[in-house]
Amino acid sequence: MYLRECFIENVGPISKLDISLSLDDSGNPKPLILVGKNGTGKTILLSYILDALAELAKKKFTDIVIGQHLNYGQFLKVVSDGDIYSLSGGSLSFLEFSDADNKFYYVEKLGGVDINRYSEKVKNKLKLVNSISINEPDDKGVEGDEKQIETFFQTGAVCFFPSSRHERPHWLNYRAVEDRPLFSNYEKISGELRKPLIVERAAKNNQQWLMDVLLDSLVDLEFVEQTDTPFLTSVKRHPHSNHSKKELKMGIQNVEQLLRKVIEDEKARLVLNYRNHEYGRIAISLGNGVIVPSLNHLSAGQALLFNLFATIIRYADMAEIQKSINLSEIKGIILIDEIDAHLHTDLQYKVLPQLVKLFPKVQFIVTSHSPLFLLGMEREFSADGIQILEMPTGKQITTERFEEFQKSFEFYRQTKSFEDAVEKKILEGSKPLVLTEGKTDVEYIKTALELLGNQDLLEKLEIDEIGKEGKDGGDTNLNAAKKILVNNQSHFTRKVLLLYDCDTGKKREDFDSIFIRCIPKNTENNKAKKGIENLFPVELFEDRFYENIPKISDHGKEYTIPKFNKIKFCEYICQKRREKGDFLKFEELLIPIIEKFLEI
Repeated sequence: MYLRECFIENVGPISKLDISLSLDDSGNPKPLILVGKNGTGKTILLSYILDALAELAKKKFTDIVIGQHLNYGQFLKVVSDGDIYSLSGGSLSFLEFSDADNKFYYVEKLGGVDINRYSEKVKNKLKLVNSISINEPDDKGVEGDEKQIETFFQTGAVCFFPSSRHERPHWLNYRAVEDRPLFSNYEKISGELRKPLIVERAAKNNQQWLMDVLLDSLVDLEFVEQTDTPFLTSVKRHPHSNHSKKELKMGIQNVEQLLRKVIEDEKARLVLNYRNHEYGRIAISLGNGVIVPSLNHLSAGQALLFNLFATIIRYADMAEIQKSINLSEIKGIILIDEIDAHLHTDLQYKVLPQLVKLFPKVQFIVTSHSPLFLLGMEREFSADGIQILEMPTGKQITTERFEEFQKSFEFYRQTKSFEDAVEKKILEGSKPLVLTEGKTDVEYIKTALELLGNQDLLEKLEIDEIGKEGKDGGDTNLNAAKKILVNNQSHFTRKVLLLYDCDTGKKREDFDSIFIRCIPKNTENNKAKKGIENLFPVELFEDRFYENIPKISDHGKEYTIPKFNKIKFCEYICQKRREKGDFLKFEELLIPIIEKFLEI
């Protein structure tokens, strides 16, 4: 069963909303993302979908709302004239769900609704809900095959994750605060669903369920299958006990796959503790060998994300163990308000769309304020694989308006990658470190020290280049590295020399362990005036090291400009020629800088 049609008129900020929800070529639901400013009705739309699901579930289950088993069950969503659009006298809402063979309907009308002013399509659909009285001002009702409703809710995952969802942190003293569990672990009673439609906290229940999944992977199949043994007459064979050992292990492997995506560690796995362990029975072993004491020790964002998708598996698994083994077979409708809440940009852009994709037969209807989440969903599903509706009109939009966020995010990721590379380089060694503008600078300095008899200096320090991904070094990267190092001096104790080329004109600066120096200019070389190549004799710069690059002027005239091939020149000087006399200016102008750096 999936939501296929939604008509809402005169509710809150929504004057009229008439939308259809799409399926892909395989018949699976496309994720629906609701966007818009605060106060445009995104959560209101989710509340109507949730209310429709609750009213359908109430036809077969007695634990959907409080008091239902005493025959005075309340509506999940309040029926109130205060929800009516202020410029109208009444409101009307109609939702249609369908599966392969059946349709299911929900209607709510408030205030003075003149049914005659609606189209024949709407009027005909209202007639399908027999429990609705056309003459009553306020009414609500649903219609649908009760057997199909029972099967859908029992075997599928159906729930709403509100924006108020949260998990209790591991550091909180529960005895110091009021702690009301969301739902308790009780035995199944006929007619009860045991799957709350609103889920704010789920960690405790998910952890109890995980123990069952772990035990499933340890089932003694030979013992269970001996049904004809007299001593085992009380052992009832589970209808799914024909699963192989490998299949039963898939349940926990799927949960671990979910966990790996959430914490972005492909080698993470769940481990079983002793029963009296301080933090509980289930811990996490990370790829680097670190042990996370429990699932409660995940960050707030990680815990929310893990428990949200673990709940989907648990809900489907409660009636059929096969669902935890094959996630692609789980069906249902999942509503999530502010799906991007509490999540880092990488989780929004990369991880969250991947998690949604694990459940192709689940209809996700979510709200979001994150352009990065939308861009990530398009990247994962393609532009045609998702629906984005702008509230309150329901206008279908694309991610084109958010492309600038994509560029900004890519720049951010490159910057973050650069910062991580700088930090790693500084922390991975203890020798004094010389950072240069480019790869050829490193080659020249090492060759100069070798040929000029300064091998001892090479053994005392490390020389490397600094550069961002996709760029061949440059003083821009040294400037960025300087900012990182100077702003975090307490974090870095290693001595670092940032060595700039002569053309930058960089002034000398000294910090605690960070030193800024600029190579003096070789005034005898009037051909190579930039870069470390300025230190070489001018006669080395032969025509063979220059390439003519074709260009076209603004007025269409073709011309060429010479471009110096730095790599070719470096290979010739350092690998083929290797003449000590070529490096005399290094000895005069550059090596003294390194010697003084080591003396500091």
